[in-house]
Amino acid sequence: MRKVLLYLCLALTVLLSGCADPTSSSKEAAGTLPPSGTLPLSSSPVLNGPPAAGDREDQGSTDPGYAHASNQTLQKEIKLTESVVSKYYNYFVERHTLVDNRIFTVNENTLQDDVIYFAFMNTQPIEGKPASIRTKGQIDNVLTKYFGIRPKRYSTGISSETTNGEVQLGSVVEDVVRVHRLLLVKLADNGDGSRQAVFKLYQIPNGRMLPDFDRRIVAADPAMETFHTMDVKATFTEIPEGDSYYLKFSKFTLTPRQGSFAPPPQERDHSKKVSPDELQSFHGLSIGMTLDEAKRLLNLPEDAYERSADDFADYTLVNVDGWYYTFRTLPRQQSDDKTQYLVSINIREYLDAIFRGIKLGDAYQDVIKEFPSVSQEEQTPGNPGSYFTRDYRFATTLHNVDIFTGDVHISLLFGRYDTLAWADIYYADI
Repeated sequence: MRKVLLYLCLALTVLLSGCADPTSSSKEAAGTLPPSGTLPLSSSPVLNGPPAAGDREDQGSTDPGYAHASNQTLQKEIKLTESVVSKYYNYFVERHTLVDNRIFTVNENTLQDDVIYFAFMNTQPIEGKPASIRTKGQIDNVLTKYFGIRPKRYSTGISSETTNGEVQLGSVVEDVVRVHRLLLVKLADNGDGSRQAVFKLYQIPNGRMLPDFDRRIVAADPAMETFHTMDVKATFTEIPEGDSYYLKFSKFTLTPRQGSFAPPPQERDHSKKVSPDELQSFHGLSIGMTLDEAKRLLNLPEDAYERSADDFADYTLVNVDGWYYTFRTLPRQQSDDKTQYLVSINIREYLDAIFRGIKLGDAYQDVIKEFPSVSQEEQTPGNPGSYFTRDYRFATTLHNVDIFTGDVHISLLFGRYDTLAWADIYYADI
């Protein structure tokens, strides 16, 4: 219990610090330059001019942003020439704010935190207004332009409505901490003015950018595959804009890359107890796995692992795609075994489903229904056969749900507006 209270105190400190004066940050991402100083293939990519005959919109269609991807009878695959790959690669390099920091799936269940974040990243504050303020019109316009959607609400886990009807972000968008690149690997014409594409998504931390990385990605340099973490399936229409165009998406879906990167199992029957098989990370890691096993799955360079030690044990920490992994040896007083085991998985940034369809930013009432309510009576954390849930509020703005399943503890912390702020999965004895 003392350890649980310690975790909650730490959580309270971190969350309250994140709710500080929203004007305390001095920069916004919309004004941040792309991390790469050069474009991948040419400094003047093929972005201008009218679309070819086969690329034109169907003049009889309604909103060109809403493509009918299911119309398979008219779909025609487009050959991927160097100019086609370069065109779309450079599109996202030059319009880097579209993908800086967060890339998220867009569908009817898209997190409202995501769409608000996107709107702030791709708009400028009105003259005389703080950097953390946007009008509802600004937000509506940019989301309609790129996705054909409007937010379902303006007050989210990261934003709130001001007294005069504007929207204020909880803190100004931070500087970009990693570079995202989208490399086209498949393209088809849907026959209705829209196109269907598959992109490889590369996520490169600022501190790990290799020299000339854009050229190396396009040239399929094997060394860059470490940063290929996910794929993107998209349906879009090219909309003319002056002498150029922009892409309006009716579908934009993140999918795990093929291989060891696989989505966690998604049990959707909330009447069932959580099983250990569900608690597998996006990268295929699970509690109890050894560090060597994890390294083979993650395939990261050695400098990605942060090592430390104290009188209790040796530790290794690694952060991958918003999943934070902690490995540890057995306590020194118990064993001389130098093997490190995965004892904690912490999700702080990852915005796709964690398990049971649950995502960061989900409302409390949507999360709690995914678990059976089993009391703690005659159950003890750490016992292999035990299972119970504990649901309590311990501060005005903080709410916690604990699920104890055998020797694994799941802790779900809800913050502002009762939305899921982070999730922890760890051995019940740490």
